[in-house]
Amino acid sequence: MQPLKCDIRDMRPDDESMLFLIAEESLHPLAVGSGHAELYHPEELIDLIKRATVFVAESHGEIAGYVAVEREGDTLVVRCLCIGPAFEASGVSHQLIDWVEGLAFNEHLPRLRAVLPQSDLPSRHVYGEHEFVPRAASDRPETIIMEKRLPMA
Repeated sequence: MQPLKCDIRDMRPDDESMLFLIAEESLHPLAVGSGHAELYHPEELIDLIKRATVFVAESHGEIAGYVAVEREGDTLVVRCLCIGPAFEASGVSHQLIDWVEGLAFNEHLPRLRAVLPQSDLPSRHVYGEHEFVPRAASDRPETIIMEKRLPMA
């Protein structure tokens, strides 16, 4: 698929229902397909969208995906990276990760982190392409931590 150019913007209140729908269409089937349907919690996703800083990737007026981040000490943590099924493999995830990396760099944070299900090989691959390094999550063996150290400005 041809790379899609997206505009990335702050989430607006009227985006919430569409972001939830995109998660239902992409994250829920991923959890079910991995044999871990219990990892998908709609109520936690709704809470995350309300409390986190969320950036939306939009192309031609249509939401292609989004990323929800929270600051944890000196680390910017990607809590959710979600791409709409119609926009998979179009480079949207790369644009959102680049955006988050720029945000962390501008805030002088030394690292980025994402926690993923062990079975989410496509996401692990995408983060790996951005030089995130995997390490085991000792408290949750079904997950893996992807982390990237950033140069200090």
